[in-house]
Amino acid sequence: MRWTYLTSAACAAIQLPYAAVMARLLTPEDFGLMALAYLVPRFAHQFAQSGLGSAVIQRPSLTERDVRVIFAMALTLGTCSYAAVWSVAPYATELAHGPSDLTGMIRVLALSMLFGPLGTTSSGLLSRGMRYRAIALIDLFSFVVGYCVIACGSALLGAGVWSLVYGQLGWSLLLSLLPYLMVRHSLRPLFDVPAMRDVMRFGGKVSANGLLEYLTADFAKLAIGRYVGVAAAGLYDRATLLASYPLQQIQQAASKVLLPGLSRIQHETSRLGASYADCTSVTTLVLFPLWAVIGASSEQLVALLLGGQWQGSVQLVPVLGLAGVFGLVAQFSGTVVEAMGVVGPKVVIHLVQLTVLVTGTALALHLGGGLHALMAVLLVGQLVRLSLFQVWLNRLFPTTRRPTAQAYAQAAALSGLVWGALWSVQQALEGSCPGPVILVAKLASAAVLALCCVRYGGALHGVRAARERGLLPAALWRAGRAQ
Repeated sequence: MRWTYLTSAACAAIQLPYAAVMARLLTPEDFGLMALAYLVPRFAHQFAQSGLGSAVIQRPSLTERDVRVIFAMALTLGTCSYAAVWSVAPYATELAHGPSDLTGMIRVLALSMLFGPLGTTSSGLLSRGMRYRAIALIDLFSFVVGYCVIACGSALLGAGVWSLVYGQLGWSLLLSLLPYLMVRHSLRPLFDVPAMRDVMRFGGKVSANGLLEYLTADFAKLAIGRYVGVAAAGLYDRATLLASYPLQQIQQAASKVLLPGLSRIQHETSRLGASYADCTSVTTLVLFPLWAVIGASSEQLVALLLGGQWQGSVQLVPVLGLAGVFGLVAQFSGTVVEAMGVVGPKVVIHLVQLTVLVTGTALALHLGGGLHALMAVLLVGQLVRLSLFQVWLNRLFPTTRRPTAQAYAQAAALSGLVWGALWSVQQALEGSCPGPVILVAKLASAAVLALCCVRYGGALHGVRAARERGLLPAALWRAGRAQ
């Protein structure tokens, strides 16, 4: 956990100035075009992966023969997916009402599927072996080179929207190549049909869920780009980054550790239930107050990090941040059931969420609702998904109902406290201090509240779980207890 969170913090510290620089070098239309171009490769990526990385991690036993079979499947699916994307790229451009350049961008971005099979197997092996120091260094190095060096350098040289494409491609290449150099598994594919069928019993279900997660995550982006405009899609894309990126880093860091960790105890129901309750408590207590900080500071964050041309994103950040929190907490629940190998009902949950999104979007457009109406639909869809996951997990682990309910209530109360404190700071300083000073005062107030919570919040389930699991330095809370 500490290695993954260290990487997440480092990436966040780099991502924010990177986003600020790129927001000033490029336009909302550029980001909107990139957001639309990446929709098709992301869709095909679900077929190219087919849950193979998760299958490497989750399988109770893994032989060299299994690795060769999984690599053969990844190689075949990646090549076929790339060919499919190349063929459908012009039709996707037509569907999105995009310019002709969109076709070329889609085809170039899809190149990641040709070298992706190398990373699918090797990354799974690194995670299965709990080699998180190696994973952390790979993630950080790939991010710095791919985005900060390639993307920023290309933008400074006048590449425009293509700088985003080059950065994405460089990042994907390094994420595939570097894990293989750490593992160096056999590159001899083994096309054993019975073994492939056995892998796909689990991987296929994971892939189906990944496909539905893609549709639910990117449906709003496609609808905005098609019916509201490319510039609006750009505003939505940057607002999503600002609202969700810190939250995603926290949750993804946890998920990287939890899937292999919980897979090892998948048959020990009592330990798995206790881990689920503790992780839910910690996750909600971190994500909800952090959303409150971002939402209450959205005006200053947009002005400082993105600039004046992005003011249209200010009102989107709080809504997208809350939707992101709902989605990330639900994603954690999905990680728990995936570690157990029980992923079938996830398909039903994602289908319900997709139905809510499609129906709500159609209704919003019929009533003449604009961008904000579509954001409300997205929020409702994520809330429905989280609620269904919660009902399912409560049935799997009945003893966790009370602690998880308390965790949600405590996180909501703490979020309200944080938002109220930051609102009071803004009211006191607005008009007499510039935006950056107000932002610093808000962040300082949030830091003080967080420190008080860690030191004196022993009654909070999330704080208690973090102490017992060794996620917090003992000096932070023992000093408070001594006082």
